[in-house]
Amino acid sequence: MIFFQKYRIWFFTSLIAIIILFLSLVLGPGGLILTLEGPEGKLITHIRLPRILLSFIAGSSLAVCGAALQGLLRNPLVSPFTLGVASGSSLGAVLAIRLGLDIILPGGTFLFSLLTGMIVLIALMGFSLKRGQFGAVSVILGGVTIASFSSSAIMFIQYTSTYNESFRMVRWLMGNMDFVTMKQVAGLLPLTIPAVIALALMGKSLNLMALGHETALTSGLNVRRSSLIILGATGIAVAGVVSIAGPISFVGIVVPHVLRLSGVHDNRKLLPLSIIAGGTFLVFCDFIGRIILAPAQLPTGVVTSLTGGPFFIFLLWKVRVYQEN
Repeated sequence: MIFFQKYRIWFFTSLIAIIILFLSLVLGPGGLILTLEGPEGKLITHIRLPRILLSFIAGSSLAVCGAALQGLLRNPLVSPFTLGVASGSSLGAVLAIRLGLDIILPGGTFLFSLLTGMIVLIALMGFSLKRGQFGAVSVILGGVTIASFSSSAIMFIQYTSTYNESFRMVRWLMGNMDFVTMKQVAGLLPLTIPAVIALALMGKSLNLMALGHETALTSGLNVRRSSLIILGATGIAVAGVVSIAGPISFVGIVVPHVLRLSGVHDNRKLLPLSIIAGGTFLVFCDFIGRIILAPAQLPTGVVTSLTGGPFFIFLLWKVRVYQEN
């Protein structure tokens, strides 16, 4: 009984994940599919399975990145998009579409998006260090600046593009899991798996940082190195996800705070649970997007925004009430 009470959050989170993953795989606008043979089997193995895997990987990455950044920067409203890496990757993808890189080089949009995301990450890590020390304010201000510049550049590129190019850009910027292949999923794994594992192992370090800079130092923690590991791993994971799935917002805010509202505050538990819950949440949002307007499909990023927007307003209200009290 004591064992169940201690691990019940793990049990329920894993159970919900298994149920949603299974239902998302076998259910769709055409009804229930329980065979791997014939056209219906190909629908599962060639279309739904890659889509579900990408959704789970992307959701897991964004959720654990959000939880880690909120602990690192000590700001509950921070998300993976705060760094500006996602905006940089989006700018790279839009520029690649405008230049027609996919025609010249297969996967050109993915590669150029990933490249610009990495450039932004390196620049951000460079000016986040002030006199050899990590500066949270510098990270936030740098991220906001990069995001604003990228947004303006994207609008300019869209304005000077043809109708077909603009349509592709808008569709990509909505964040979607359409037309995903197992090859793309496999290409994302070398970026996300090491980054997610690194973040999941930073729980103890984040707990020490929460006690204050001096306390963390006296406890033997190398705050600068730990901060750069978290920042670097987050940037790599976000750049990888955005380069394939597009910018999918609110996952990194909604999931960690739902877990905190469930009583999970220890980062050693919060980070691994965010991996499971984040992947499950995005798979569920993608499933809703597939069936709610069937036979048309609603982009996954639109579903997460419709879900996360009201939650973000609630979170702002909660933070304000906490500050007033």
